[in-house]
Amino acid sequence: MKYRLAYIDEQETSLSNFYSHFNSEYELIMIKVDKDSTIDSILEECFENEVDAIVTDYKLEEEGDVNFNGDKLFNTIKSKHPHFPVIMLTSWEPDAIDHMENVHLIYNKDILDGKNSDEFTIFKSKINSTIRNYYKKIEDTNNRIGELVDKRNSSSLEIPEEEELTKLYILNDELHPDGKEIPANLIQKESITQLNDFVSEAKEILEELKKINKK
Repeated sequence: MKYRLAYIDEQETSLSNFYSHFNSEYELIMIKVDKDSTIDSILEECFENEVDAIVTDYKLEEEGDVNFNGDKLFNTIKSKHPHFPVIMLTSWEPDAIDHMENVHLIYNKDILDGKNSDEFTIFKSKINSTIRNYYKKIEDTNNRIGELVDKRNSSSLEIPEEEELTKLYILNDELHPDGKEIPANLIQKESITQLNDFVSEAKEILEELKKINKK
């Protein structure tokens, strides 16, 4: 099965170049940024098409006639889907580095110029690895929540296990902000309600602790 990538750019030539390099190995959703584009509309198109990863250009406002660049798009995705695979591919690498917190997710478009096949192969390998790790995190989180809930239902959990389950509930909420993909043994109305309440309460506690620590 091919992974599905969204590629976001404001230049037709860059979109065509990306397509020519990746269409044989991936299903591609090509998104051209123009004056009608918004961050919300771009993300809606990506997630409605159930992409496995997003690759975006940095200098979107160069010709796209919009008021945002790839860093703002990147940060919005990470605020809503903190673990989702997002990669930046740009000709403006120094500028992108100045505006990005995680510089390891920035790559230069020179890898598509055909001069270094090894570097291009490594880049594709990194995309695949990032996607696999994302889905592995989801699988491991679901499985471990299921194990701990089964144990709690049949006997009881030790304090470290209760703490682990708390963190896993919060992680599960981050991995699935839409509330889907809850482990099978939690898919009852009462369990989902309890889980949502628990996550909300845990987040409130964490926010209060952050405020205390800032004082």
